[in-house]
Amino acid sequence: MSAHDRNFLEAVLEGAEAAIDFATESEAVKSVPIIGTAIKLVKGFDDLRSKALQAKLHKFATEPSLVHSLETRRFLSTVKEDEHYQKIGETLFLTLDKVTDLQKPVVLAQVFAAYLDGVVNAKTLLLLAHAIDTAFISDLEQFLDGRNDQVDDPEAGIRLLTTGLLQVVEFKLTPLGRNLRAAVQHARARHAP
Repeated sequence: MSAHDRNFLEAVLEGAEAAIDFATESEAVKSVPIIGTAIKLVKGFDDLRSKALQAKLHKFATEPSLVHSLETRRFLSTVKEDEHYQKIGETLFLTLDKVTDLQKPVVLAQVFAAYLDGVVNAKTLLLLAHAIDTAFISDLEQFLDGRNDQVDDPEAGIRLLTTGLLQVVEFKLTPLGRNLRAAVQHARARHAP
């Protein structure tokens, strides 16, 4: 977590209502399925978990590309006509609730903005939300800053495999895989008849 995010989180944890009020100024933000309701609900709670969720919702709702996409007329037609409207809102909320880094809500908002602008479809949005949730933030940032179809750091590449963002050309054991095999083989050998 960056120093900026750490300071932001501390500020939100101390006085979350002002930050969340800022995020709810836009009627468009409030109309995002489930997110608008969540923003209203967490304002009423004063526990640490709710304040952390407020920080995540604020990061999501104030991301400039999302704010711009939400304020266009396309938002209403895109979302209201999509049969996945409710599922998208649920996935966005649950992903925001789970993420462990304050940069992930920003990336999630950028992907949602791309959906609203017609760059990705609903299914891709849902898959990307899962990938953002499961990726280690440093690996995700390295991936997003990449200029080609490969990830230069092999360890980051290995960790990103489970996100669906990378594919395997050939299957070879990773150091972690070798450790798992060795540990299980060791345990089995000790208890072999």
